[in-house]
Parts: sequence; C-alpha cells; structure tokens
Amino acid sequence: MRTLIASVIAAIFFVSAAMSNAQTLRVAVSAYPPTLGNPFTGVSQPSAELWWSIYDGLTRFNWTGGPAPALALSWENTSPTTWVFKLRPGVTYHSGKPFTAQDVVDVLALMKRKDMSRYLIPNELSLVSGSRALDDLTVEIKTTEPDAILPKRLSTLMMVDPELWNKIGADGYTLAPVGTGPFKLSTFGRGNAAAVLDANPTSWRASKNVQRVEYKLVADKTSRIQALLSGQVDLVTGLHVDDVTVVEGRGFGVIVQPNHQVKSIALPNVLREDPYPLNDARVRRALNYAVDKESIAKFIMFGYADVVSQGVTQNTIGYNPDLKPFSYDPERARALLVEAGYPDGFTMKIEVVTDSTTPDGLMYQRVAQDLEAIGIDVTLRAIPYSEYSRKYALSEWGDADGFHLVWNNAAFQDPIRPIEYFSCMRANPFFCVPEMIDTIKQSNAEMNPEKRILLLQNIMAEYHELAPAIWLTNAVYTTAYSDRVVSFDYRPTGTVFETLIMKDD
Repeated sequence: MRTLIASVIAAIFFVSAAMSNAQTLRVAVSAYPPTLGNPFTGVSQPSAELWWSIYDGLTRFNWTGGPAPALALSWENTSPTTWVFKLRPGVTYHSGKPFTAQDVVDVLALMKRKDMSRYLIPNELSLVSGSRALDDLTVEIKTTEPDAILPKRLSTLMMVDPELWNKIGADGYTLAPVGTGPFKLSTFGRGNAAAVLDANPTSWRASKNVQRVEYKLVADKTSRIQALLSGQVDLVTGLHVDDVTVVEGRGFGVIVQPNHQVKSIALPNVLREDPYPLNDARVRRALNYAVDKESIAKFIMFGYADVVSQGVTQNTIGYNPDLKPFSYDPERARALLVEAGYPDGFTMKIEVVTDSTTPDGLMYQRVAQDLEAIGIDVTLRAIPYSEYSRKYALSEWGDADGFHLVWNNAAFQDPIRPIEYFSCMRANPFFCVPEMIDTIKQSNAEMNPEKRILLLQNIMAEYHELAPAIWLTNAVYTTAYSDRVVSFDYRPTGTVFETLIMKDD
C-alpha cells in the first residue's frame, strides 16, 4: 500500500514539476492547518509554515534571543499595564490597502468577539483589555494586569485585514486569506492539498528570486523523501531524524534544529473525580520513573535530542539547572504506586499524534512498553494532527487518561505559555493546582528580567514535584533541500524567504 501511495504521489508531482521553473519553490509538507487560511487556531509547525508565508505578526522570533521587530519596529512599556508599539512604515496588504495602527486596533477587537473564543490565539491574548491608534504608525495596547511578555505574545497574532474579515467572515477568510506577508494565496488546489502562493514584491520580507511557492500536502513521510530524491520537490519539512543519514548520503542539504519544545505525555489531574490515579502526584512521578528516556534519546532520536528534566529546554529563559531528569528506576516507580494505593497498577488510555516531525510512534510505543512493565495496562490511540488540534483548542479530551502534548516554549521562547496551559488559568483546564495561580501571575507581571527568571525557575521546581507530564526529550525540526536551493535558512515559524536564493536552471 505504501508503494502504491508513493507511486500516485510521484505521478502527481511529475506533472507539476514539469511546469515549474527556477523561481518556483516546491515544498512537501506533512500537514496543512486544519483551518487553512485562518491563522488564529494554532502556533506550531506545520501550520505556521503556511501562515508565516502569508501573514506577519507585530513581532517574530529567531532561534535565540527575545522578540525581534516585524510589523512593529519598536515597543515600550510606558506603565505597568500599557505598551506603545511603533509600526513599520510603507506596509500594505496583498490587496494594496495600507497597513496602519487602526488595523492593529481592529484585529485586537476581533479577538474579543464571542464567536472568536473557540480559537486558540484570542485566548492567548486574554489579558489585552483594549487598544487605540495614537497615529497611523503608533498603537497603544492596554492589559488588565501587567504582562511582561506581551511583545512575545503578539508574535502569534497574524495581521489579517479586519475590514475584509468582518465582510466575508471566518469561513470566507479561511479559503481566501489576505495578509501582508511575502506571498499571497493563488489557490489551495484540488482537495485543498496543493496550495500555490505568488510573490508579494512589496513585502518587507520579499524573496530575492522566488516568484512562486507550491506547498504540496504529502502526509506519508516516505513519499516526501522520494519526492525530494527524485527532484519533484525542492524542500521537505517534517522529516524524521532517522532519515538524516539517507538524505545526506544522497548529497542533499539537511538542517536538524533543536527547538524550544519539550515532548511529553500530559497527565491530567482534574479530568476525573477522586479517587483517580493521575490525580495523585505520587502516581505521576511513578510514571516518570518508569520510562527509560535515555534509550529514547539515544536509539529513537538517534542522539539528536536530550532527555529533559522539566518543561523548558536549556536555551529557554526560566530553565532551572538544579533540576535533574527523573532517572529510569522501575523499582522506585512500583514503590510509589504501592504508596499511592495502586499496587496492581491501573488501566490508561493515551492519545498520541504520530504523523508529525520525529519518530513519535516508536517513542510512544516505548513509553507504553515501559509503563506496562510496572503494571499499567496502556492502550495507545493514534489520532491525526487535525483531530488533536481540535481537541486541544476546545480542551475536549473525551475518555483519554493522558495525551501527547508538547510544552511549546517556541511560540514565545518563554515558558509562560505551557505553564499557563498546565494550570488552572487555562479555560476548561486539564491540570490544575490552585496554589500555583498566584506564583504564575506574579511571574507574568514581573518586568525585571532577573527577578522574573528566578520566579520561573521556582515554578519549574514546583512543577518537577507535581509531575504534570511524562517529560521525554526536547523536540527537533528536520528539513532537507535540493541543490536548486542555493541559500536556505528558517526560523521557528518557517522558511526565511528574504534570504532564500534559488539556482537558475
């Protein structure tokens, strides 16, 4: 079946490859955003790759450091609850309409509408209470309480044309997105599986010589590799680390980039009434001791990832160097289960996503195997990324006892986001310790960087004891490209188009 699928995909690619030229970048991706051109439903790859091609945020990130200028060139915290952003001049939407401070005000107002509450990004910006345009290129944003990372949060808010959104609605914008980014949508293709984007030459992130980008949806990883090796595409995202040797051996460029994300299995403590095993921190710690994470890092991640001790990585602020990973200690795990009143173990349903960017299927199978060794009867249920995204956005986990969940520090390069969604502060929380709320809010309001780091490190120490997840390894993002791509780099959100150069055929 896999061979048949690969052959069909190859035939489709052959037709489009014949029509391509040196200025067309052909990209094979593992998934499209479930909401296509609606950028308010998530922040992670692979969705961000498409959205970042079409849209800009007020700020953006590189792999290290704080938020960098994007549509906003500078910002200032003028009072504990007031920020002033200076915007980039000369920016226009794909329609030719000028981008101004009033658009920022209107987009922020859009986030407050009741019909937007089902999306992720409006909830991420819940502290924003209002905004006003001071002039065409200056916007003032107010928050209900001090928010030390508002400039970071605004990197996730893509600037749609609010006037057009209000005219055609969310469903219309999903199919016909308009942004200020380096490419504008031509078509999502038949079955929404082959997006074609044309260059926006007026973009401040305009590519040097790429006139068109074709995003081809190829869910099967083997088919993506075959498309690259046979010259049918120029760039492949979301490869597994076990593909690196094969692709490099054929002379292709490969980037394996460790990022600010931590792979984990979330262990909810409020989805079921007591008595319930995961409501007990001793049980959650036992599950951490039961898993041989060193073997996962070495044999499944091929040494490209490290075992983690907490929900942040070493290159993220707030990382606590005093915390050590839970050791592989099945006997200690069994003793904790006995102490908690579960000497015979219990049953557990874990939902996982296996169609993403690393050999997740093998990783979660190893987790299940190790848990079963201490008496936990595990049922693994694989769900597609689109279904997981819906469940996460709505916080509807059904009868799942645990689930794949990345501690995504990459969105803000700050731990506050995963801290908040592993807390009572999240709408319909799955993990809640009320005593942590004040500490979390204090860290979010602390404007002094050094004091804030200490607060975050203390939170990491408390979470280490609470064990809200089975922390596994940091995540990596693997991309490969052909020799048609002369200069290539990417940020956490996707390809750096302004430095991308392709070879003339």
